[in-house]
Amino acid sequence: MSKKFIVPAVLSTALLASLVPANESFAKSDGSKALTKLEKVQNKQEAKNTLKNLPGSKEVKKTYKQYDVVSVEQDDLGFTHYTLKPKVNGKVGLNTEVKVHVNKEGQVTFVNGDLDQKELAPTNTQKLTAEQAVDKAYAAAGVDKDAVKNQGRKVVKKADLVVNPEHNKLVYDVQLIYLTPQPANWKVQIDAETGEVVAKQNALTDVGPTTGSGTGNKGDTKTLNIYEENGTYYLADMTHTGNIETYDAKNATSNYSIVTDSDKYFTSPAQRAAVDAHYYADQVYDYYKNVHNRDSYDNQGAPIYSIVHYSTNYNNAFWNGESMVYGDGDGVTFSPLSGANDVIAHELTHAVTEKTAGLVYENQPGALNESFSDVFGYFVDPDFLMGEDVYTPNKSGDALRSMSNPDLYGQPSHMNNYKYLPNTKAGDWGGVHTNSGIPNKAFYNTVTKLGKAKSEKIYYRALVYYLTPNSSFADAKASLVRAATDLYGTTDASTVANAWSQVGVN
Repeated sequence: MSKKFIVPAVLSTALLASLVPANESFAKSDGSKALTKLEKVQNKQEAKNTLKNLPGSKEVKKTYKQYDVVSVEQDDLGFTHYTLKPKVNGKVGLNTEVKVHVNKEGQVTFVNGDLDQKELAPTNTQKLTAEQAVDKAYAAAGVDKDAVKNQGRKVVKKADLVVNPEHNKLVYDVQLIYLTPQPANWKVQIDAETGEVVAKQNALTDVGPTTGSGTGNKGDTKTLNIYEENGTYYLADMTHTGNIETYDAKNATSNYSIVTDSDKYFTSPAQRAAVDAHYYADQVYDYYKNVHNRDSYDNQGAPIYSIVHYSTNYNNAFWNGESMVYGDGDGVTFSPLSGANDVIAHELTHAVTEKTAGLVYENQPGALNESFSDVFGYFVDPDFLMGEDVYTPNKSGDALRSMSNPDLYGQPSHMNNYKYLPNTKAGDWGGVHTNSGIPNKAFYNTVTKLGKAKSEKIYYRALVYYLTPNSSFADAKASLVRAATDLYGTTDASTVANAWSQVGVN
């Protein structure tokens, strides 16, 4: 899906020159007349009208009538961000959106997203019910719907009738989340007329009030927010809008129970993984709240669930769309994965991404999804290694990934070495864990020039307000440049642009 950017004349000529080849950005030199129509946006209708007045020959100029504003958000700089999605007969285009960004004076500063998305015109009709589509999604996932369990919560998260814009077909967008018999976050598209599977993906994002204390995996003592009732103490932090709760799978894959103790001291060896998970989940929550004023991953105070001791010798951690789940490792490849705060920040940031940019988990958007999780792992644990506290416990100095030197662990650090892998599970959905080395290196180039305090604000702003589901590396560069311009001006924006140019994203 082709994505472009429209940038009114707010950046320096030199900075725009570095962006134009990749993103067809527009400034005074080729768009001033059209952009005079974009100067003021004060409501949803004016935001929609912006699309028809864009310079150039973008498809959205022809199809703007299909777009509706689905959200309006104002940030702490006074900017207003309008998100628009195309609809036909009330059915939305899946993973397709355009954003119009307006400064506090009401002037459009940036328009981005799927500006070349063609008209939604489904070539099929709806014949299946949602229930029939769900049955076919279970079949596509290869599981018996009576056999899957999700810790007492719903397995079917959605079964929405939408338009697949790539195929121009009505499809049911079905999501199945479960932890038994094997953890999964299936996203399945079912043709609403024929019942055929249009697309499917198991999108696990893996790697992977009172007070008490507990002992972590490394024997360290941690202060914990816990909950007491009738003499029983629970690993449940009730001090936030939503609870932070930690569960024990007891080396199984179902029937989890919240971790408890008879006193406020969680010190038994079996509790160490839970102590770390609970403590670090609270630490990551506090990071987002204190630095970005974000209340949990959805900014609505959603509860945060952690599950430890998942399965036996399980060498992974993942966000399944609902919970953070940690294996104990096999003692060789990993020690208990809850023992690293950057891993926990990584997984919880997948949840933030799901609720904001919605980066699809494949190819370049998927690599950005992984990279942004690594980046926020750095902001919580500021070193350039990922997972070094739990990876190969018998080998010192090792890590899963290096942001300063991605090549050290088999990742490319420049577009010249981009890995074109199959968009399949075996191909890591187009190499999301491999090609993330390129944006990781761009981040390293950024933070070593601008510092952590500025970089974390720039990256958060880009993730929450500017990136869209199908963003490419070039889109990420432009979004980060825009965020830097908003926050700190063109000098720092030039630094961000150069950081990405150094990895071949031009």
